[in-house]
Amino acid sequence: MKTTLFALYFLTATSPVWIALLAVPQTDHSFSSEVAKNSGLIGIGILLMQFVLAARLPLTNRFFGLDSVMVFHRSMGIFAFTLLLLHPVLLAFGEGNWQLLYGLDQTWYIWAGKTTLLLLLVHILISVFRRSLKLSFERWRILHDAMAIGIIVLALLHSWYAGGDLSAFPLRILWVILGTAAITAFISHRLIRPRRLATKPYRVEEVQQESPNVWTLRFALPEGEVANHLPGQFHFLTFPNSSAVPAEEHHFTISSSPSLSGFIESTIKASGDFTSQVGEIQPGETAIVQGNFGRFSYALHQEESEFVFIAGGIGVTPLMSMLRHMRDVGDLRPVTLIYGNKTEADIVFRSELTEMRSTQKPKLRLEHVLSTPEETWSGEYGHIDGILLNRLLGGDLMKTGFYICGPAAMSVQVVNALRNLKVRRRNIHTESFSLTEDTAPTSSRSVWRKRATTLTVAITLALIMAIAVMRAGGATKPGDAHEHSHSHGHSM
Repeated sequence: MKTTLFALYFLTATSPVWIALLAVPQTDHSFSSEVAKNSGLIGIGILLMQFVLAARLPLTNRFFGLDSVMVFHRSMGIFAFTLLLLHPVLLAFGEGNWQLLYGLDQTWYIWAGKTTLLLLLVHILISVFRRSLKLSFERWRILHDAMAIGIIVLALLHSWYAGGDLSAFPLRILWVILGTAAITAFISHRLIRPRRLATKPYRVEEVQQESPNVWTLRFALPEGEVANHLPGQFHFLTFPNSSAVPAEEHHFTISSSPSLSGFIESTIKASGDFTSQVGEIQPGETAIVQGNFGRFSYALHQEESEFVFIAGGIGVTPLMSMLRHMRDVGDLRPVTLIYGNKTEADIVFRSELTEMRSTQKPKLRLEHVLSTPEETWSGEYGHIDGILLNRLLGGDLMKTGFYICGPAAMSVQVVNALRNLKVRRRNIHTESFSLTEDTAPTSSRSVWRKRATTLTVAITLALIMAIAVMRAGGATKPGDAHEHSHSHGHSM
């Protein structure tokens, strides 16, 4: 199914050049002009599909995980910008008309195209450097959405009026279909779904302090609903009427077991602007909850006969959900939890983990690792690295599932260490608290995503060139090509 969905995405994003080829099999354009037009058509096709990728569709989350989809979304945005940047450069070269790039005496739809490129560049830079620019998540999101709509509207207007291929009726119909799909996905995701969820709010039932800067929020489910998440998944929370935190949407792991009824819990570390006041949220306040998301769950890998959970700091939360679920359902597979923190005071769920180890429900081996322990500490210390893993684990790890969640530096180090221990990539599962950054670049899902991205780019570029070769067969010389076929002027 993953391959099918990937193929469907690729065919949809590149459909403009296929339709253009079928509608006008050959033109009198130069090869460079055809490459330029194909780059522009596919660039806009990818931009339209960005709205679908970002819509948190259950189908894509089920097979890929929202984090993988959003990292892919980011890569495709950069690729689309590259194609759209090549479009005017190659078109100017193909037509021998460099004033297309720097001339001021241009029609409005050419300026619409230039504005699209400028907005897209700013859009990407703001997304990449959001933290450096000290933009809050909500402010960035408003900017992101507004600029995305502006980019698409300007790109569609530019291509509709400037593009010679858009004079073909089939391509105009495709443009309407793709544009409608993008707008529908955006409206559904940003307007309709939030309003629907707001009609069934969750209620904060309890706020419990787990460590000096970590709090667990327990939410009572709306009447008639049950917890249906997989252990290890996350959801999005918004507190619309709280005086403690802004009414912003943020994603947090569900730390409770889905086998419990009536409530769910999220354990949150007070670290950023939003979470710094999470302990001030009061019982009785309401929350809008959207979920569940993610594929970081032992429940998806029944073929694994034992588990090693490796956590850093608050990264223990999805693993705790899994341990609680294993305890509740009586899963007898052995688990080793290697849990890294700075000090003893930072250990979250310490008493519950100790109880699990003593009762062997689940069958748990617990190893705490402190980076800055006090002199009285007798356990493991330092960092979770290859030397420590080799000493604690050893043996045959072929049927062991490794689940890693923590800071990016730790995740990268642990994954590389496991690969050196000959652990297969498909047995290494990682979770990230970021939906835009790849925090474990050598894990199985990351490698698959990179291969999918590379394949998309490579096949797209080959397709652009191949269709340009087929359609440019009637061209005679670069300077004459564009005027011979179309009356719209200077674009696709």
